[in-house]
Amino acid sequence: MRIDLKKSFVTGIFVTVPLILSIGILVWFFQKVDGFFSPPIDGIVGAVFPGTTHIPGTGFLTGLLIILLVGLFARNVVGARILAGIDWLIDRIPGYRTVHTTIKQLTNAFSPESSRSFRQVLLVEYPKEGSYALGFRTGTVEREGKPLAVVFVPTNNLYLGDVLFIPEEKVLVLDMPVEQGVKILVSGGIAAPRTFERLGGDRVPVPEANTPEQ
Repeated sequence: MRIDLKKSFVTGIFVTVPLILSIGILVWFFQKVDGFFSPPIDGIVGAVFPGTTHIPGTGFLTGLLIILLVGLFARNVVGARILAGIDWLIDRIPGYRTVHTTIKQLTNAFSPESSRSFRQVLLVEYPKEGSYALGFRTGTVEREGKPLAVVFVPTNNLYLGDVLFIPEEKVLVLDMPVEQGVKILVSGGIAAPRTFERLGGDRVPVPEANTPEQ
């Protein structure tokens, strides 16, 4: 069996580079968070237990605990109002509004609260006949006694998009979790499967790029 060393080497690069980068980012994140929260924790521990020096990981665990407490606070009615007020104040800072809005939109795209509003992943004919787009069902309405699917089709990652009202018979419901649909859009289509499967079992082939005839 012939081994293609060039292809094996290239494959190894594409496997190891993302792995190394992922591990490096995790280590960097751990060190930064641990370094930020460790000094006050070390001071408290040193006062309670004299002679005790830095304990690796305590700052990181403290950071996680603070994030958890903020999350619990944000889910409370009073906490949500306070945080909304802080957002309002930050939006009034000259020159910082764009940065704050962009970061918030990015995090909201992966928020569990936001994903619950997406009920199904749909394939709809849009923006013209013969062209299809991935969308999310956000509801169902009626027009003259006929049901219409309310479909949100993102046009700028998940932040901006078009809201369409499409007859149910023209909507293709995909057998796909919402999380996978989000992953496809965020990856720019790279994470799209070879085939889309209709809810119920039928497979919908994904067209491949046209190749010149031999």
